[in-house]
Amino acid sequence: MDALSPPPSGRHRRGPSILCTRAVLALFLLPPLGACVTTSTSLDQAAGMLARDLARQLGPQLQESEVLLIDPMVDRATGQQTGASLRLQEVLADSLALGLPDLEILGLDGASVDQSRLLLAGTLASLPDTVDQYSASVSLTDRDVGIVVAQAAARFEEAGLDRAPTPFFDESPSLTRDRSVEGYLTTAETRRGRPADALYLEQVPTAALLAQALDQYNAGRWNEALESYQTAAERTDGQQLRTFNGLYLTSLKLNRRDEAEEAFGQIVSLGLATDNLAVKLLFQPGSTDFWPSAEVSGMYPMWLRRIAQAAESSGSCLNIIGHTSRSGSAELNDRLSLQRAERVAELLEAEADLRGQLRATGRGFSENIIGTGTDDASDAIDRRVEFSVVPC
Repeated sequence: MDALSPPPSGRHRRGPSILCTRAVLALFLLPPLGACVTTSTSLDQAAGMLARDLARQLGPQLQESEVLLIDPMVDRATGQQTGASLRLQEVLADSLALGLPDLEILGLDGASVDQSRLLLAGTLASLPDTVDQYSASVSLTDRDVGIVVAQAAARFEEAGLDRAPTPFFDESPSLTRDRSVEGYLTTAETRRGRPADALYLEQVPTAALLAQALDQYNAGRWNEALESYQTAAERTDGQQLRTFNGLYLTSLKLNRRDEAEEAFGQIVSLGLATDNLAVKLLFQPGSTDFWPSAEVSGMYPMWLRRIAQAAESSGSCLNIIGHTSRSGSAELNDRLSLQRAERVAELLEAEADLRGQLRATGRGFSENIIGTGTDDASDAIDRRVEFSVVPC
């Protein structure tokens, strides 16, 4: 239970089987989309079909020497970039380049953001109760008019995709699915001819900085990533969890401990203000003790101190909600998640005078986000503790 193991590797293909029907929407619990859902048996086939569908819908709308920007594609359940969503993005970009040779395709970043009206957003979701089956949804928005001009969806089967988050999201102390991320997810699934999410479009220049920082962080270019996150933080709409997680992580990588702690304090303040503070605290299997590796849990004492101090200074009352991954019985996990929440409450009370401000709740695996029970990095988000502001 809650053990860590390496993500799966390798790829497997089956023979082609192609189906295009709107009935697939209801059958596989996909959101209502404007385009026909394409079914194939491999990621490569799905990417090719998505590219052709987008090209067909664009048709004469394409201008000469057009540029298309790709905002990093994400996992639909978490709003995080994963190895699988990154792989889909790469294959789709190649397919678009083949199908639309006059279209220049660029990643969204600070240098490219003003070069195009066309912006691609996309999500990848694991189909429920299946193995190695996925659905993808992508949209193209004309930023000049704020309208989705093409939208396509596909489902496919592909073994060996890496569902674990990429380094930035894997190492972030808090979950980053906030209103800005929700706007991205909504836009990726918006029907052709309808408005894209207004906040998402408004924040595209800042999203470009964060996309640039994400690439820099995942590539280990800490100084460059820190500079990008600092630039984003100077913007009013840059006060996002992704920004503060980035400032925390890059400062920590550069051994700037005081700056990292200050950034974590901003995460806590924003989380409490928006009632969206979910922190990834990993425990030993079947235990209320934190994971023993200093690399994993070495900063937990500082995290808990800053949370306790913020709650004390604000007078906020918190419901500490413990979660577990889907391994073991429901009864055992309900009990364990409550014990973990109670343990965190004890640690917070040791840091500040929080008498009467804390309560503990265990949810077991009933509110899993991933729900696979693989107990590796891909479902680490299920082993979390959330802090919900409640009336005192």
